[in-house]
Amino acid sequence: MSDLSQLSMPLLVTIAESVLAHFNVGQFHLVGHSMGGLVSTLLAKKHQHSVRSFINIKGNLAPEDCFLSRQILDYPADEPETFVDDFITRTRQSPLYGNGLYASAFRGRVQTAAVRPTFESMVECTDSGNLLEAFEGFPFPRTYMFGEQYASLSYLPRLVRAGVELAEIPRSGHFVMYSNPVAMWERIAHFLSRVEHFDGKKASN
Repeated sequence: MSDLSQLSMPLLVTIAESVLAHFNVGQFHLVGHSMGGLVSTLLAKKHQHSVRSFINIKGNLAPEDCFLSRQILDYPADEPETFVDDFITRTRQSPLYGNGLYASAFRGRVQTAAVRPTFESMVECTDSGNLLEAFEGFPFPRTYMFGEQYASLSYLPRLVRAGVELAEIPRSGHFVMYSNPVAMWERIAHFLSRVEHFDGKKASN
């Protein structure tokens, strides 16, 4: 898109809807990490009957999840390049698993002009979007995946009470796909196999 200032989480939902419509996808499994988990939650709120299952990989559900995106407010900078430089430095120096690898690839993957609107929209949706309540109430199978360094998230007991399967990945932080990809993919495969088995049993009855 030509005007990156228009980037937002609702726009990403609209893009996802367009892709689903273009390929005539009526039923689907959702897998989203971080911002992708946030967007997936918003998409699922609008299309609950189309979602077969949802693997939420440390997606934003509550304000405490904005430890990266909220830096756009906590560390204001007049120039976008200055913010990105400082953001990369702070992230690289973090002791959390995987943050250094994320920081090292940030400039190659993210356009500077996209950072502010993306981060601001993430914070806005997380702070006021009732994401946790929506995720708790979804009627389809759900799992919430997180690294062991986030085992103290305040809302994990709520998810358990809501019937969400928790998937803690050892030796990992926010970026489980960097720190422990084998464990991540094993948990995804096991979850989906159970969902498919359960759906198959329902269809045969």
